[in-house]
Amino acid sequence: MRQRDKGNAPVVTIKDVAKLAGTSIATVSYVFSDRERPLRPELREKVLQAAAELGYVKNAAASSLKGKKRGILAVVVAQFGNTFFTRMCVEIVSIARQAGYVVTLCNSDEDLEQERLILERLIAQRIDGCIICPAFSRSDNVELLRQHHVPYVILERSLEIGAPTYSFVGHDNFQSGYLAATTLLAAGHRRIAFLGWNTPIPNVRERVDGYKTAMWEWGVAEDQLCVLLDELSMEAGWRMAAQLPPAMSAVVLGHHESAKGVLQYFQEKGVIWPDDISVVLIGTPEWTQMLRPSLTCVQRPEQEMGRTAAMALLEQLGETPGTLREHMFPCVLQHGQSVREYDGEGNFL
Repeated sequence: MRQRDKGNAPVVTIKDVAKLAGTSIATVSYVFSDRERPLRPELREKVLQAAAELGYVKNAAASSLKGKKRGILAVVVAQFGNTFFTRMCVEIVSIARQAGYVVTLCNSDEDLEQERLILERLIAQRIDGCIICPAFSRSDNVELLRQHHVPYVILERSLEIGAPTYSFVGHDNFQSGYLAATTLLAAGHRRIAFLGWNTPIPNVRERVDGYKTAMWEWGVAEDQLCVLLDELSMEAGWRMAAQLPPAMSAVVLGHHESAKGVLQYFQEKGVIWPDDISVVLIGTPEWTQMLRPSLTCVQRPEQEMGRTAAMALLEQLGETPGTLREHMFPCVLQHGQSVREYDGEGNFL
């Protein structure tokens, strides 16, 4: 039997287990495989005891080379620090665990090179499937999964036109901008600004499109629209708030990260919501629960999206029935105390 030391422990093999158990390699293989073969209970127990004594772990990579599943799924998101993604990951892990899988969570940090490196490593580890929110909605790296026949689901950010057919789970970003603006318009506001993230990512820009469409439908002229976009940070939020024209009576905050800077600016400058300005935030980060007055928010269905993405991947793996191709979830308004009715003539009601 091999002796293991703390410095460089050799890998315990199936041959070591067979030797200690006093049986054949084939018998040990049958004990640790899913194949049915009648074995004496005492022999099976002897093999398991030997494996436990040696610290043997089944080589899943070797098994996968024979066409078996490893029981490992991967989730690759673009912003792991974003609660929108972490909430979905929690649900994905829960569903996967119930199906007997473990999940590897990875963060590309909106870096295409990092994303490619992650996928190359995951493919080399022979994962069973992948759920990915592609950096900048680009399909370049996702193509690696398709080429290596790894089942995958695209999460939240649809790929560019012309990409091969794929399973997709997301939410209606256009509706989120439209719903936020409509809420303020219905309260009498017409001078409404949109403050958001300056990015080429299509689905994020759809929030601006939703805001503009709502404003046009309510008869607001093009030159009355106010869209301020900057990088994704608290500092950027502060800068955008400082640029707001004095006539604005309401704002739509398009991303919760920059929203923190906007609200901090309001607090430091003595701008009180909803007395001085009405606010609707797209998203429901945890920190909003501590604000008073509470914020009116557009709630996105993170939990439902996470569960659906996991189920869509399990369907491809043959674990559950169905052929889900695309699921787009709507948003709902979460009422708070940050919107005040306005008469359009400079008077709050």
